[in-house]
Formats: sequence, C-alpha cells, structure tokens
Amino acid sequence: MKPGRPLEYDLENVLDIATDLFMRKGYQDTSLRDLLIAMNISKSSFYYAFGSKYELFEQCIYRFNYQQVTTAIKELQQASNGRNFIENFMYRIEATISSRKMLHTDFLINTALESSEHHPKISILISKTTCRYVEVFKKAIERGQSENVISKNKNPDDLAFYILNCISGLRVMIKANIDQRNIKNIIGMTLAALD
Repeated sequence: MKPGRPLEYDLENVLDIATDLFMRKGYQDTSLRDLLIAMNISKSSFYYAFGSKYELFEQCIYRFNYQQVTTAIKELQQASNGRNFIENFMYRIEATISSRKMLHTDFLINTALESSEHHPKISILISKTTCRYVEVFKKAIERGQSENVISKNKNPDDLAFYILNCISGLRVMIKANIDQRNIKNIIGMTLAALD
C-alpha cells in the first residue's frame, strides 16, 4: 500500500475478504469486479492501495501464510508434547471430512497448483512458507524426541518433510472425497513413522 492517502476502509477486513474470495474461487476465476464488489471499494481506491489484482493476491498469500504458521507455532508451544502437536494437527484435518468445511491451509496447496508455475514470486513465497512449516514440524519432532515420545532414530529434517508431504496429500484426497476409512489409515500410517 502506498503512503499518504488515508484509507476509507479497514485494511485488515478488506484483506480478509479478498483472501476468502481467492480461497473460494482461485486467482484466475476471481475477477477485479468480484474483488471490488466484495471488498466494497472503488476501482481507484483498489489501484491506489494494492496496485493490481496480482499484487493484492501476493499480499493475501503472504499475510495468510504468516498467520497460519504463527498459529502453528503457538499451538506447538501450548501442546503437551511434540507428538501431541503433530497428532492434533493431523486429526484436525480428518475432522474436516465430516464437516466438509474448506481447509484454510488448502489456500497454500491451491495456490501452489494454480499459480506458482506461472508466477515465480508466488512460487518463491510458497517455497518459503513450506520451509517455515517444515521448521515447525522439525521443532515438534525434536521436542518429541527429547520427551521420548518420538523415536530418536529418525532424522528430524527428513521426518518433518515426510509429515508435511503426507498432510498435503491428505488435503488433496479430502478435496477428492476419498473414503474416510482410507484417510484414517493414512493418518495412522503417517503417525506410525514417529515410532
């Protein structure tokens, strides 16, 4: 956003609305008109504040991913142990099957699939976010190893990438309406990798 001109709207609220729209429709299918109507701002205010649809999209991704990773860090700090954090994270994914609510973190996967190939800056942003998630899981694994609830024979870096890969795959399968029994089995096998 450019300095100087006072905002006639709540920036955080507008970014939440835009992020929700991009999550539901994707970048390509979200038109400038859709954004202007949903955000309830004029075209001139939009261009002044964000520059372009792409720049707004980039800002939404950065902000959303920062919020998600920050939340994961807080959850790890509050978890009873490192393994418990990972289990809770995975079972929350399973819980969305029955509710059929969209997983907010699907935004990362959807963006990677839709946009990162054509938008190098988005690809870099997704890669950085993935690395931040890996670091959170690595800390959980190291903590779990020190607490003797995760095997010390496993490399924390490799295991963190494996778990994140399994989580990403689960999200895709959930979107494809894979049977819940299969999802439970995959979660069980993924968690068994901690033993």
